[in-house]
Amino acid sequence: MTNEQTVLGSPGIEGEQPTDTTEIIVGLLTLNNAATIESIVKSVLEGLQQSFPDIPALLVNCDAGSQDGTPGIIDRVAAGMVPVRMIPNAASTYANLTRESGFPGRAESIRNLCLAAQQLQPKVCLILEGQLRSLSSGWIDQLARPVYEAGEDYVVPLYRRHRYEGTLVNNLLYPLTRALYGKRLRYPSGGAYGLSGKFARDLLTRSTWTGAAGKFSVDGWMTTAALAGGYRVCHAFLGTRDQDTKIGSVDLSIVLAQTVGGIFHSMEEYESAWERTKESSEVPLYGIPQTAPDPGPLQTGRMISGFKQGLRDLLPLWELILSRDTLGQILTLDMQDAEDFRFPPELWVQTVYDFALAYHDQTLHREHMLKSLTPLYLGRTASFVLETQDGDGAQVDRAVEALCRQFERSKPYLVEQWRWRDE
Repeated sequence: MTNEQTVLGSPGIEGEQPTDTTEIIVGLLTLNNAATIESIVKSVLEGLQQSFPDIPALLVNCDAGSQDGTPGIIDRVAAGMVPVRMIPNAASTYANLTRESGFPGRAESIRNLCLAAQQLQPKVCLILEGQLRSLSSGWIDQLARPVYEAGEDYVVPLYRRHRYEGTLVNNLLYPLTRALYGKRLRYPSGGAYGLSGKFARDLLTRSTWTGAAGKFSVDGWMTTAALAGGYRVCHAFLGTRDQDTKIGSVDLSIVLAQTVGGIFHSMEEYESAWERTKESSEVPLYGIPQTAPDPGPLQTGRMISGFKQGLRDLLPLWELILSRDTLGQILTLDMQDAEDFRFPPELWVQTVYDFALAYHDQTLHREHMLKSLTPLYLGRTASFVLETQDGDGAQVDRAVEALCRQFERSKPYLVEQWRWRDE
């Protein structure tokens, strides 16, 4: 029996079956989360009782192969309060630990949740990850109410962060997706999402679950599907994000290959959507964002060293990827002293767009090409820190906004070169 058949209502499903119409599905993505899951379930139950007391709800535990009794804890805590459905992954293995940003099988778990939404036709579908320590009952309201009452389709969380937390998002992922699809939606960082039932069901029609796209960040391509598909997107501020991390940190080059590669890959699928987008607009925000205390100055020496090492080691690859003008300007950066190092925003944007074009052309093996972006990203990050280190959080925000506008201003170059290559 296939896993999809199990999801769609065979006797193999464990737990109670809802008898009434289910309007809210709360999906719990778990893998050995016994240390955190009881608190999460209690917060979910409290949030449902506080905010949606008369709304039929269902907990769906999408488990990737827990060996520590996590599903049993969910059943015990939710007993008599909310029905629980257990959907184990088909694979349920620990494979590819170093290649996934959360836990192995996460994309399959989200797909299983979407299959449950297809069967039960809920109005709201929440995604919550089982390693969260900071999830409170208020998260349920912040994630579900924009969908349930305001008609939003995709709710992306904002968390309490210090000014240099999320430099990959601020310097690359957010500006690029904003320029492509015209919405000022920060690139998702996981933990929790709110989806309309329609969007969850529509995700099943995407080919991204399988094939080459399956190795990229599921967060990124869900977001791209929402943006390119014209769904209503918004932010919800959830406060602090704290989680129990058992899996070792993933190498930066792998993170870049997954996240940036996912955006580049989606550019081919949604070409008509991003080519016609000319400007960006704000998205609704539910809640009031707050920043965390500044941890102090960041050391940029190793970043700059990594950039200069890349100049020595990767120049033959960059000669194939970058335009002559872009590469010529990058070579001049090697002459700068560490304290005065600057990677200008205009040059960074040109670099990213050249990589997108090379990805489209398949100039090199795509994964190798994406990983070769790492030293350039380190150089840009060092420059970003040096440019803003004497200011406050507001100055960082202004720098990010200026970079986003540069991505938007330079987009005609990307569109023109992309079309020229397709002729």
